[in-house]
Amino acid sequence: MAGDDRSGLFQPLPGAAFLRASLAGAECRPALVLLEGGAGTGKTTLAARWARAAADWDVRTLRHTPAVGSTAPPDLMAVEAPALLVVEDVHRAPDGTVPWLRAWLREARPGFVTVVSYRPAELQHPACPLGLDPELPPALRIRRERLGPWERDRTRALALEVLGPERSSERLADRLHLLAGGNPQTVRDLLDVLAETTDPAATLQDEEVEPPVRLSQHITARMASLGEDATALVRAAAVLGGGSRERDLRRVAGLGRSAGGAGLVQALRSGLLEERAPDRYGFTIPLAASAVLTGLPGPVRCSLHRRAADVLTRGGEVSWVAVAHHERLGGREGAWLRAAERAADDPNALADPGAAVSLLRSLLGRPDLPARAAGRLALGLTRNALLTLPSAGTVDVLGQILVLSQLADEVRGEIRLERGLVLNSQLCRSEGKTETERAVSELRSRPDLRVRALAALANPLSAVYGLDANLHWWERARATAEASGDPTDLLAARAVRGTIAVACGERRRVPGRPGRLPDPDGGPDSRRNEYLTRALSNAACCAVFNGDLRQAAVLLRRSATPWAAASAPFITQCDRGTELLLRLERGEWSGLGRESRGLLSGVGTRVDARLVLLHLGLARGAWEDCVTLQPGLEDMSRVFSQFPYEVSAAGLRIRMAVARQNTAEAVATADRIWHRLRAKGVWVWAGHAAPWAVEAWLLAGGEDTALAAVAEFASGLRAHHSRTAGAALLRCRALLAEHAGEHSEARGLFGRAALVHERTGAPYRRALDQEAAGRCGLVARPPEAEAEVGAGAGAGAGAGGPAEGPLRDLEEALRVFESLGASWDALRTRGTLRELAPPGHSRALAGDPADARGRGRPAYGDALSPREQEVAALAAGGLTNREIAGALHLSPRTVEQHVYRIMRKTHAVSRRHLPTSRADS
Repeated sequence: MAGDDRSGLFQPLPGAAFLRASLAGAECRPALVLLEGGAGTGKTTLAARWARAAADWDVRTLRHTPAVGSTAPPDLMAVEAPALLVVEDVHRAPDGTVPWLRAWLREARPGFVTVVSYRPAELQHPACPLGLDPELPPALRIRRERLGPWERDRTRALALEVLGPERSSERLADRLHLLAGGNPQTVRDLLDVLAETTDPAATLQDEEVEPPVRLSQHITARMASLGEDATALVRAAAVLGGGSRERDLRRVAGLGRSAGGAGLVQALRSGLLEERAPDRYGFTIPLAASAVLTGLPGPVRCSLHRRAADVLTRGGEVSWVAVAHHERLGGREGAWLRAAERAADDPNALADPGAAVSLLRSLLGRPDLPARAAGRLALGLTRNALLTLPSAGTVDVLGQILVLSQLADEVRGEIRLERGLVLNSQLCRSEGKTETERAVSELRSRPDLRVRALAALANPLSAVYGLDANLHWWERARATAEASGDPTDLLAARAVRGTIAVACGERRRVPGRPGRLPDPDGGPDSRRNEYLTRALSNAACCAVFNGDLRQAAVLLRRSATPWAAASAPFITQCDRGTELLLRLERGEWSGLGRESRGLLSGVGTRVDARLVLLHLGLARGAWEDCVTLQPGLEDMSRVFSQFPYEVSAAGLRIRMAVARQNTAEAVATADRIWHRLRAKGVWVWAGHAAPWAVEAWLLAGGEDTALAAVAEFASGLRAHHSRTAGAALLRCRALLAEHAGEHSEARGLFGRAALVHERTGAPYRRALDQEAAGRCGLVARPPEAEAEVGAGAGAGAGAGGPAEGPLRDLEEALRVFESLGASWDALRTRGTLRELAPPGHSRALAGDPADARGRGRPAYGDALSPREQEVAALAAGGLTNREIAGALHLSPRTVEQHVYRIMRKTHAVSRRHLPTSRADS
């Protein structure tokens, strides 16, 4: 399996220091680099990178691949030192190659580095690629560079690069890494296939993933070189899968102790199998097992599966799901159905959820379906799926089971409940609520499950029901729990009421608030632990949106228990997404975008990551990214199925539309989200959209609409409290005052909003309000102050006067924006300073040529001026000339001229390739 040169990663160059020192001059000691690795580990790629590095050092490189043809070895005596010689694939070289290499190295000249690449498993003596005792001279420096499988993070990075953030996820990358065994070439080949599929995750979850052509050919060639006993053991390993004991491999292969041991040694030396743990052997590349089985005749394959089933039932603890799998593929239907019945009662049947789903699928395809076994196995799957990370295939097979007439109502209700919860919370599909409601009526005899269903319907984060409906479902949950008297049911009802209280910002004391709930203790009552962990997780999310960032951090710490990590990875992933939002609000933006992109397709994190990236993209002027990530107006509620996320995304959409002077889109979004806020009735969340909606209505001449909305917003907050919403209401009133020309009043309101955000610990929101306060303060200066400041301009930036406070606000906002990397906000603020600040009074503009009015313009030659750097950054982010003009207070014609000069200076082929920072230019 030859490697290619596309890794998608900028990895450090292994051995670079050794090569550089050895090629520093003609007098350097000769050196030998033994480059070893299995098929597809990247030897050719690394050798090519070394050759490119040598060329950069002005060192000549010679490459010799004797296995390709009858090319004669290069005439090395005619080559001047220093030089690099690369001899590739010595394991396949003709007989004369190794003697030639040995002779050359015995007489190796100073200044020469010889690289020899090979596969150890395909050599007669794996540790001696040049044969036994090659008699290498003492002056020769020798280095061995071993290449093996990639680390998991490297596979994740390449999957993200090839598939993009929308179609890649940690779960997909981990599955890819597992199948490929980390083998770089197999990872690349699988990604090439996945890139052409509509659903890469579903393709990888299939029971039989087709091995890449290159891997199949390599496996076939290696199998042909094995003896009969080793071949039988490799086939047995392919059937058993995973890490199998030597005894089990021998029994499936039909070999005795002596022949089996010798065959296993040969299989290990071939590189096909590896020792994974003491007395546990499996394929180096797990997907190779499929390549082996595909090439077997049907009768042989069936016989191996029957032997595997027999071997697995001899052990002490039997995996009945695996036994059923082998019995089915071995053609023994009666034994298969009996094993399926046993699997349904096996507490360990869900150790491999994928295998359990596969077993269920096979059962559903039979006309004489054993409904009892299918129902029990389905119940196990549903209970497992809600707390883990299920695939769409799990949900689909559970849906097929629900239509079985043989199921009892109680069993059907429980399956329907868990399926509905998975659909709603993990896969963000709206039909989950409908399924949950139906389950309530089917679970009359199960109060514990009815409470679970009613508590889920009472969750206020969903936009499916208004707040009144959420409270109605909670009342039913409380009544059911009180009737049952079960302590865990009562705890569940209390916990969901506490979540409603946190979500709404209720001022009154409510039982079940997170501060009054006990911590999950990891004890035997998994239902209790789940209810408490979910309550803490949901409350943390609500606290972030309400601006109580300190409480959110405390709740996340309480939710992160050993029980959650081991038993509820979905809740853990949800908390990971909430942590992204918390870091966004706190201004901890370093590395946040990169981490969010890695979680953009993850179950439990996708909406958080998407919202964070939208915030960062807008603040940084990466508007093309925003357009890609922002769903259409009608799709907002589907993509952001939890309501506060939808409100926040709508606020960003309005902001961007206003900045792009698309008033119609801004108003349409504002009207729609306000209608949905009114239907939901949780007005504290309106803070994430209300100021931007008011701005849109005012721009469109809808003063009456804006006034009515602000009054409705204020009325909705009378009984509820939220720091973010309170500051947003102040900003809304400030916008109304600014629109009416009351700039002094507006400045005061903006300043109060900024103070709220300062106390909250939200620096970006504070900076936005400080920017607006400074703008209004400069506009509000009386004419006599303008003349006074103009006369005293020579006093410098430290002069006092009416402009000092507003300037300080704008300069502080600019400092925060620049520290966060919010380049679009920073450029807009700098433009406001240039437009409104008295000449020479702004510290932020000190030394800025654009502020040196009338003093002449410095020449920059082919370098970009500061103004051109600003224009380039916005143009590269996707802004049009008109949008850039609005942000920088320039005319569109001036921006057009700037863009022309920038592209000429930088030789950029398009606006997207323009430099985005001073360092880039």
